[in-house]
Amino acid sequence: MPQQTLNALLQDLEQELLRLGYTKGSMTFYRNRWRKLEEYAVRCGQVSYTEQLGIDFVQEYFGITQDDFSRTLNQAQTQELRVIRMVGDFQLHRVVLRRYFKTQGTADWIRISSR
Repeated sequence: MPQQTLNALLQDLEQELLRLGYTKGSMTFYRNRWRKLEEYAVRCGQVSYTEQLGIDFVQEYFGITQDDFSRTLNQAQTQELRVIRMVGDFQLHRVVLRRYFKTQGTADWIRISSR
């Protein structure tokens, strides 16, 4: 199967986040970062998303280097890395992997169903 363009991948990811009920504020945040990522990809001559493109993007835009990945990051840095991880996860698995759960009941269900 040919690799999907970054633009098409981000459109599919947006639809999935909307389906999952992400808030207007979260969607604004992600759309802003995706626009910057797409602009960066165009400047680099990249059509498709790669992990290296994401790493290079956060380094250039946010000053987060690959060496920083092994240390404790502040909340803002974690959010920026979440953007590229989400794109990569969705590209590979076609699902949004949740990093936290808003309700205790949901966390209990995940814990029970993973046994």
